[in-house]
Amino acid sequence: MLKPTGIALMALLTLTACGKTEKQGEAGEGYGAQSEAVADKGVQALSCETPVAKSATAAQLLKAFAGQSREETVPGPEGTTESAVVLYPDDPARKVVVTFWDEAKTQVADVRIGRGAVQWYGPGNIRIGSALKAVEAANGKGFDLYGFDWDYGGYAADFKGGTLGMMSGDCVLSLRFAPPESHTGQLTSDIVGDTQVASSNPNMQALQPVIVEMSVGWPSPAAAVE
Repeated sequence: MLKPTGIALMALLTLTACGKTEKQGEAGEGYGAQSEAVADKGVQALSCETPVAKSATAAQLLKAFAGQSREETVPGPEGTTESAVVLYPDDPARKVVVTFWDEAKTQVADVRIGRGAVQWYGPGNIRIGSALKAVEAANGKGFDLYGFDWDYGGYAADFKGGTLGMMSGDCVLSLRFAPPESHTGQLTSDIVGDTQVASSNPNMQALQPVIVEMSVGWPSPAAAVE
């Protein structure tokens, strides 16, 4: 079963590992982990290498972020749950969820932020709460997203060759949208369900959904050898 980010990941070419040089040191350093706490630097980038690189393992992250991380059970796809390492678990503004492809937690699947995680930004300065038009501008063109109100509702489906589909590094960006909190009433049928909808769709433009989840991730190592 694919993880949510797998919708986009498995549609792309097999990716290679990020070439990050690791070093060991104080908490938060080495092991493919961001070397400085978010609170020390303010808003930081979510990228292929920060705050977590593909090479990190759960054990390394728990050591690197000692006192600022723990293992938790988090929601998975289609009503399932999965074990993850959560960085800054008690600080919603910088909370990061790291999931893994394997039970031993040695193969990073994705590094994810959700609602409230306002101390992170993605490529083109997009962030949690960015509206559809801002994402189109960052992408340099329109894109497709899945209709709302189903398991994978609101995920970006195809960046159409735009900037957001070409991360600086070898990970893949995943975005999930939801109607803005100000929205009331029902959604029109053309932007609901298991279908790809162009961001230029008039009803999507009128709605201006916002980013509620952002992640960077990698396909499973098993998929890379199939």
